[in-house]
Amino acid sequence: MPGRILIVDDDVSRRITLAARLSGAFYDIRIAGSDEEAFALMQQWKPGVILVSDQLAAPPILSFLRIVRKDPRCSDTTIFVVTAAWAQGGRAALLAAGADDVIPRSEPEEVFHARLRSHERARAMIEALQLRGDDGDTPPLPGFFEAPAHFPGLIPVTIVPPDSAASAEWEIALSDQKALSLRMVPVDRIATRSSVAEEMDDKPRLLVLGLAPGNERKMLRAIAELRSQRNAPETEILLIAPDATPETVRQGYDIGASSVMIGQFEPVEVIARLGNLQRRMSRRKCLRMALTDGMRASVIDPLTGLYNRRFALPRLSQLAQNAGRNASPYAVCVLDIDHFKTVNDRFGHIVGDIALQNLAGLLRDNLRPCDLLARIGGEEFLVMLPETGPNESLYIAGQLCETIRRSPIPIGEGQAPLNLTISLGLTIGHRGQRSAEELIADADSALYSAKRSGRDQVALHARTSYLCNPGTQLRATS
Repeated sequence: MPGRILIVDDDVSRRITLAARLSGAFYDIRIAGSDEEAFALMQQWKPGVILVSDQLAAPPILSFLRIVRKDPRCSDTTIFVVTAAWAQGGRAALLAAGADDVIPRSEPEEVFHARLRSHERARAMIEALQLRGDDGDTPPLPGFFEAPAHFPGLIPVTIVPPDSAASAEWEIALSDQKALSLRMVPVDRIATRSSVAEEMDDKPRLLVLGLAPGNERKMLRAIAELRSQRNAPETEILLIAPDATPETVRQGYDIGASSVMIGQFEPVEVIARLGNLQRRMSRRKCLRMALTDGMRASVIDPLTGLYNRRFALPRLSQLAQNAGRNASPYAVCVLDIDHFKTVNDRFGHIVGDIALQNLAGLLRDNLRPCDLLARIGGEEFLVMLPETGPNESLYIAGQLCETIRRSPIPIGEGQAPLNLTISLGLTIGHRGQRSAEELIADADSALYSAKRSGRDQVALHARTSYLCNPGTQLRATS
């Protein structure tokens, strides 16, 4: 769906002119003639981009920016402050107050739209990591909430000035910034290497490139190479382009620059822009961590730390398919704790949870690295034994039963340890002919045979009992 843009300006002619510039780009545009109208719109319609005039009468533009940034609904909204061509001196203050960028009204069309495209890509990445819908109004999925974006320590910054004179000037101007860890790279070194990435380590960092007449193609090529590398470190790129043509600025944005600073090198503005880019990078890092944790939580049983049924079933299907292609043996076990209801009734569910946690640890410690263990029900566990023949599978299953029998579980100071036993049903995979559900059903059927025969033992499903050597100790069930 088209991006949402809110134009905020109390001058009607400026509003109409700005809306007209956007009309051919298929954006969903809303217009507000005052801050009250803007805030009312934002409550019911979340914009992706806000274009606000620096000449807003009330509240002053800096106050407006701070108010919007405090609204959780607009925390990821891109804010551009639109200024008169001659009013570029206060950019640093606007950026520090919450603006993502400052745009002169006279900015050429190609640069204006390239800047919008760049920020739309950055915002789309944030929304994708939040697992939100295209309209931005869908709340994140349960369990996928990120922590606040706060990463202590120095911010790594690699700086490539346009020449040696600028290198000394820039390093002196930025050296008093205690939050930055600066690394100055001579522009000549970039010219002799295949990529600027070779001058960077594998840590996420900020990259500042200085454009000057004669080095534009070299710097733009370096950005393109960095962005095209599959395993390049996450990087936000600030281009400082005091004398660049509109076409060069457009190319910079479209190739992959995060921000382009037009005008002379101003340390305060550079710091403000780097701060914004660092917050963007930290935001993505938080979201990726939350996404990773949420994905992991969706397949991990929170009580035991084992895989859950959601994870185990597809893996079992994959195991059966691979075994069918390779004609390799495998086994599937389903086991549970004998008389577990009695444990809960006598000692309570807290002790029952302790029993499950200890059992999970014992099983995990007595299986091979290639085996997969999952909790698929209350006290029911699934064990997959790849590349394992019938007799070896029976031996492993028997050893699990013996280990649990000989491992009393401590349940609290002053209380006698809890003695547990398990019953285990086993079925042998044979050329991948059964589905995951059928394998579990057969193993479950064998499990109930073990229970009917007295518990604390292994039973092998009759469908595969013929695969075992004669004389092997087993209990078969139909």
